[in-house]
This record gives sequence, C-alpha cells and structure tokens, in this order.
Amino acid sequence: MGIMEGYPRKPNTQHNQSQMDALPAGASSSHAPPHHHATAKKRHYYSDRTKILLLFLLTNSVSILLSVSFSHVTGLRTATAGDSPLDFAFGVLSSSQSLAVDLHRRVEATDAIIKRLISNSGRMKRDEPPPKLTPEEELTLALGPHTLPFGYTPNLDSDKLYPAIGAACHRHRDELKKYMAYNLTGDCPSDEALAERLMLRGCDPLPRRRCRSRGPTGFPDPTPFPESLWVIPPDKSVSWGPAYSCKNYSCLVDRARRPGSHDCKACFDLAGDEQRRWVGVGGGVVDYDIDTVLASKPRGTIRIGLDIGGGTGTFAARMAERGVTVVTTTLDLGDPFGAFVASRGLIALHLGAVAGRLPFFDGTLDIVHSAHVLSRWIPGEVLDAELYDIYRVLRPGGIFWLDHFFCTGKELTEVYVPIIEKVGFRKLRWNTGKKVDKGASADEWYISALLERPMM
Repeated sequence: MGIMEGYPRKPNTQHNQSQMDALPAGASSSHAPPHHHATAKKRHYYSDRTKILLLFLLTNSVSILLSVSFSHVTGLRTATAGDSPLDFAFGVLSSSQSLAVDLHRRVEATDAIIKRLISNSGRMKRDEPPPKLTPEEELTLALGPHTLPFGYTPNLDSDKLYPAIGAACHRHRDELKKYMAYNLTGDCPSDEALAERLMLRGCDPLPRRRCRSRGPTGFPDPTPFPESLWVIPPDKSVSWGPAYSCKNYSCLVDRARRPGSHDCKACFDLAGDEQRRWVGVGGGVVDYDIDTVLASKPRGTIRIGLDIGGGTGTFAARMAERGVTVVTTTLDLGDPFGAFVASRGLIALHLGAVAGRLPFFDGTLDIVHSAHVLSRWIPGEVLDAELYDIYRVLRPGGIFWLDHFFCTGKELTEVYVPIIEKVGFRKLRWNTGKKVDKGASADEWYISALLERPMM
C-alpha cells in the first residue's frame, strides 16, 4: 500500500475510525508504547507534587504576611493612642518602613524556595531514564501519524502529521527494524552501509532517529577557503568505519596508481586527473570546457546549480572558482564522499542520483549538471521522469549539461534520443562520440549536450 493511501481528510462523522489503518503492520494502535505511557504518568506524578508544594508555600507565605501586617498595625494604634496627631503620623511612617523591610526579606526568602523547587523539578525530569522501546515501537513513532496539538489545520487538510518517509520504507520492515535498533538518546550505531542500502532501495528519506551521530575523535578545523578546494583533508576529519574499504586518505589517493577497476578510482587524487577535468581542450567532441559552457549565457547569470552524482565535488570546485555555487549530490558507497566534498568547502547533499523528486523549488536553478551518472543503467521510464524533474527545477533560460551519457548505438537512436528530445529542451549544443575504453569494436557511445529550458 502506498504511503499516501488512507491519508485523513477533514474531520467528519467517520473520523473516529481506528488509527490502526494508518500505522505500519504490527504496530500498536495507541499513540505511544506502554512504556511511554508509564513514563508520562510518572512525569505527571512529579508535576502534581510540585504544584501542590508550591501552592502550600504560597498560601502560607500570604497568611504569614497578612498576620504580621495586621499585628503591626494593631500594635501601632495601641502604642500611640495618647500621642499628638503629628507624633502618631511619624510613628506610623517609622513602623511602616520597618514592616516593608521585613516583608521584602520574607518575599525574597519565599522566592528563593520556589526557584529551588522549580530547579529540582527540572532536574528530576532530566534524570529520568528514557523509555525502553523496541525497534518496532520506535519505528511506529518515526512513521506516525501524530495527532496535531491544536487539531485540524487547513495547511495539511488533516488533524494528524505524517512524517515524510519514502513509500519503499514500508516494504523493508526487517531492515528498518535493524536500522531503528539503537540506544535512545545515546550515540548512533555505525551502520552507514545499512542506511545507504535502504536509500538505494527507495527508502529515501530515512526515518529520523533520536540518537547523536558519531563524529571523529580530534576533529580538526577545516582548511580555509579557497585553499580547501585542492587540499587533501586530515584523516581525523573522518570516522573510518567498517563501511569504508580504505582507512585513510592516502589509501584513497594511491588507489589511482594501483591496478584494478573501481568506480571513481582516481577522483580522490586532487593532484592528478582531477586537476584537468572540465578545463582546457579535452580529448574529443564530447569533452566540454567549463568556461565555454559559462560563456553560452550572459556573464554572471549562471549563479547557482546542482551536480547530480558529483563524486568528490570537483565540478562544484571548478564552479566555485568562477563564483558559482553548486550543490553536489553523492552517496558514501564504500568511501567517505560526503565528508570529502564538505572538507573542500562545498555543499554535499546525501541523495541518490535518481532517488526521487529533486529537493528544490520550481524554476530556481541556473544550471544542472550530470556526468556519467545518467546513463543506460537507468530504466527508460525513470530517466524520463528524472529529465522532466530537471526541467522543473531549472529557471527559464537555465542550462542542463548532460555530460557523457553512455549507451549502445541501437539504444542511442531508438530509446534515449527520443526520451531526451520529447522533454522540450532547446539544444544549444549536441555531440555524440564513440566510447572506446572497452575497445573500438564495442558498440558504446557517449552523448554530451547543453540543453536549455526555453524562455517563455
């Protein structure tokens, strides 16, 4: 069942239907687990005791003050009965001053007691152990729904809040239970590989967890910008967990000179091929120069953009050198890509390349770029939707730089060119070239193109 099925509408006569229909299978129909109710009762108990004690203190303080005031005034009249009116007035003023000082001292003492009680009440709540929830109960809390404190709101057209969780999350309950098995209010487990496996299966965004993400011990200050764009960061800027094959940056950099194949094999070697990407004349018609691309639009009008599947962020670094802010989407598939992009002073967005709707407003980006990621491994229907979403986030006149899209010769003419052309981009530049890394006989081709969202 899709996540939006059963979404509650405006309250009506059938609104008291059981909440079980909206909860994940096997979850309790109550809004909170039994342990949560027990903890809530305990908190109410302490709160009631504090209120009673405060009321007792305030009531007695007022009684004392009134009795003291009454006795002073009564004594005053008796003592001054035989005096002249002027002496009587001076006596009243003197006694009133003493009474005011005494009252002020008593109020300060009462105020100190109340503050101490309030402080102790907050400390009792902080010292309470968190409720012991099973992974299933914690998952139920994460997935909701949760009743809104003030009831129905027209903004949601509902009296409940449904967290934004991918529909595929409901199809992987066993892995989700494992993901939600953690120490509440403690440190999050080192399960990055599990999290990204769920994301790649469509569970994106993941449920939020109430734990503190771990950071590396001795985390150093980052290298100042713009020097950071081309500096390998310190190893202590990363927690080298079991999800990473290499345990330091030297290993990742040296991988470029070791035999064997690997995705993004040389992309951590900032002194190697990364220095030559998108600058100068490339090796063929499908290699575009970044300055030539920027020159296709009026100077200064390309300001913000997105790089889909940007690896270690070198495209964003080249754009940053030219005053353009580019967000890089990436995943930590075996290597700390996100941390590396951030260490360069760039923005890393933890998002699968084709996970779903791009998290940007309509018509807001000047440029969208994708190199090697959007290719024949993506089903045609998914690519179709992805291209329309790119069209959506580009402003009128914005550019989509399709960089080294690869496919077979037959797919080029029969599948992918029709998909790309029907979206409605205007072609500023279009080139195809042979992909020769597997030999000249391999029937594989590249497409590189500059596609503009038309001005209306």
